Amino acid sequence: MLNIAQSVFRRKIFSTIGLPIILLLSLSGISIWQITRLLSVMNWVEHTDQVIAQAYLTQKLLVDLETGVRGYQLTGNREFLQPYEQSNSQINTVFEKLANLVSDNPTQTQRLKLIRVQQTNWNREISQAIARKERGETETLAGFQLRKRITDRIRNEIANFIGTEEQLRTQRTQAVQVTTQQVIFTSIGLAIVIGSFLAYFIWRQVLQVSQNYQTALTIAEQQAQQAQRAAQRLAALHNIDRAILRAESIESLISNALSKMREILPYQQGFAAVFDFETCTSRIIAGSITDKELQSLIGAQMPLTDFAANASELQSIRYIADLVTAQFCPPILVELRSQGIRSSLCIPMFVEEKLFGEMNLSTTVVDAFDREAHNIAYEVTAQLAIAIQQSLLREQIQTYANELEKRVAERTAQLQETNQELEAFTYTISHDLRAPLRTMQGFAQALQEDYTDKLDSAGQEYIQYITEGAVQMDTLIADLLAYSRLSRAQIQMQKVDLTSVVEDALKQLSTELQEKQAQITVAKPLPPAIAHRSTLVQVVINLIGNAMKFVQPGIQPRIQIYAAEQQNWIQLSVLDNGIGIAPEHQERIFRVFERLHGVETYPGTGIGLAIVRKGVERMNGRAGVESQLGAGSRFWIALPKAVFHSNDSDDASTPHSDN
Repeated sequence: MLNIAQSVFRRKIFSTIGLPIILLLSLSGISIWQITRLLSVMNWVEHTDQVIAQAYLTQKLLVDLETGVRGYQLTGNREFLQPYEQSNSQINTVFEKLANLVSDNPTQTQRLKLIRVQQTNWNREISQAIARKERGETETLAGFQLRKRITDRIRNEIANFIGTEEQLRTQRTQAVQVTTQQVIFTSIGLAIVIGSFLAYFIWRQVLQVSQNYQTALTIAEQQAQQAQRAAQRLAALHNIDRAILRAESIESLISNALSKMREILPYQQGFAAVFDFETCTSRIIAGSITDKELQSLIGAQMPLTDFAANASELQSIRYIADLVTAQFCPPILVELRSQGIRSSLCIPMFVEEKLFGEMNLSTTVVDAFDREAHNIAYEVTAQLAIAIQQSLLREQIQTYANELEKRVAERTAQLQETNQELEAFTYTISHDLRAPLRTMQGFAQALQEDYTDKLDSAGQEYIQYITEGAVQMDTLIADLLAYSRLSRAQIQMQKVDLTSVVEDALKQLSTELQEKQAQITVAKPLPPAIAHRSTLVQVVINLIGNAMKFVQPGIQPRIQIYAAEQQNWIQLSVLDNGIGIAPEHQERIFRVFERLHGVETYPGTGIGLAIVRKGVERMNGRAGVESQLGAGSRFWIALPKAVFHSNDSDDASTPHSDN
């Protein structure tokens, strides 16, 4: 009610203030429109004055033209031509300005064009006459008469032109006078009408506002009392919230909430039940019950029909003012009635619009719960429903967490067992498998050295195949072990000097470099990076060895090594003049045992580039290649910078290759 009174009061105030403002703005708008119209008419008068002044100037120049020529013809002295020459130099400009001024008047524009044509004809005739005078020829009477006729037509037209403009000025001056009178009378009339209306309107509005103000005060006092009661209710609800938050279990949570609710609601027994619609059962999980016989209900499981005849009744608030006179009561309320309970309030508990239980409040007093009690019970039950659901979820999450920890422990044990088996397998490969290879390699070498003279060429070739196969198998096992150790070994990242790393790699490859006569160019100094030194040395050795290997027969390997900074990354590149790699194979070559050529063409195990990528990834970097068939290749690795700057814009950006 107070809101309605306040709304009416505000509407009266706004109308009392707003309507006069609107009327004054309307008056101002009308006045501005009238003044604008008056100014427009006055501007036309001023425009007409400008046209007349320009027309008189044009007429004066035409007269000066004629006067100057007449004096020259009479005397033959060129000094008399000065007025003609001055006017002739200005006449076109004056005509153009006059044409612009009358461009809005088609009749005057046409008349001005006719004057200009006549003036042009006169000027052509007079130019010829001046030329004849200068040659000493006598001017004919016909020439004088022709120029006189032209001059007369020009004078008549310019006089008519000026006369028309004079008439326009007279008409527009009269329009100014009429418009001025209209503005004055309209402004006075509107001011009187609006002033009278505003005086009456404000008097009526003030009278109504004074009447509504007394009503609003009365309503405000009533609502103040309601607000005071609401504040007490909110304080009690806040205490209930705090009691809910302090609870550590569902039972204590419900007990605390019901105990605090008893301070603001007149109930004696209260409990909360949860429903299982799949099994059509319910269970009272906790409550605040003083009757010893009713306390046996807590924890008891019972069918849903004990709470309502059908599930649809559980969806809404159910209130029975007197259980004794009620026509039908579900079994749970019958049990309460047997213990002296007279009225009962049942509030459903929802979470995300899903029913999962209800709160029951009951007392021995008939019709004890009014509308306000219903609202309080509903608010508390809604909060309690969320808290119960969260508590149930916490218990469920804890169960899942315990199960997950158990599974993680079991999986960790399995992984440890697998790692032990892998280490045993690695030991077997390292010792048990390589020992027979070394034996086979040694006996093949002894057979080749001691029995060369007893073996024919085919036998010696077979021994050579055995020796090469053993060497290749030993190399393959060594590479596999290196790849396996690289995947499992613990590495420590630190600042590494790339120049020193490249020099170590070249030192270890010195024999191969001499055999291949490879030309190496290193762009020193190379910047530092964050890496694992021994792993990085192996990566660089593999990249340089790969660059020396895959070149056309008879071509000297040329290798360039350089580095570039990219934001927070250092990119080290190895550029070669090899056979190149087709784009569709550039990702495949970094996989284990992936080869693009046979062993007989380019020897190797197919693991070298896999070790490169695995090693770089273990150092938090990236590796890639840019290549075209027959145009060489550029293998690159990107590693974190040794020093990071605070103003870098993309600390986590992935390194990329640049062409």
